Amino acid sequence: MFIRHLLLAATVIAAPCAAQQDTSPARSATKARDIGGFTLGMAIQDAAKITPLENIGGGDYQSTKDGVKFDFGVTPLGRIYRIDSEQNLGRFALDNVFLRSVAAKLTDKYGSPETSDGETFHWSLVEPVTRTGGQTLPFETNWAAAYVGDGLDGVTLNIKLIDFRIMWQDQKKQNRGPRDDAIGKIAL
Repeated sequence: MFIRHLLLAATVIAAPCAAQQDTSPARSATKARDIGGFTLGMAIQDAAKITPLENIGGGDYQSTKDGVKFDFGVTPLGRIYRIDSEQNLGRFALDNVFLRSVAAKLTDKYGSPETSDGETFHWSLVEPVTRTGGQTLPFETNWAAAYVGDGLDGVTLNIKLIDFRIMWQDQKKQNRGPRDDAIGKIAL
């Protein structure tokens, strides 16, 4: 996948330290929040109605639908916060006609990318996030990326959407009861 995703994984580890503020996922880095009918925030049970899913552990699920491979990141409460897709488009030489077509289709669905070099496209939403200690810092809460690859298996199109706010909202909901119980148990 993208080296950027590996770097972002390190950032994700730090993100749960953020105060779980009520940030509505209504604001988006992209016009559309879906890939192939799977939408950010969708219940994983609803995704399973579209296509059979394989639970690969750690809150991740995989599937193949209409020849497109999907990988989903799912919150502890069962909502999709990450959609990763890989579509093999066949064996042919990449040229400007094809790359312009991909750019037009991506722009039509997701809006104008923030950055693009013709083969890689990126959309980003940076918002202030308050950390547990009270410090507010900018954080890329919602983003999308697309990448056209040319490898041994042919030309592929990878698209990834991620919205950390969905994960944080569910972590906050899941934490509320045990936290409140612990507050009630404090003996001084």
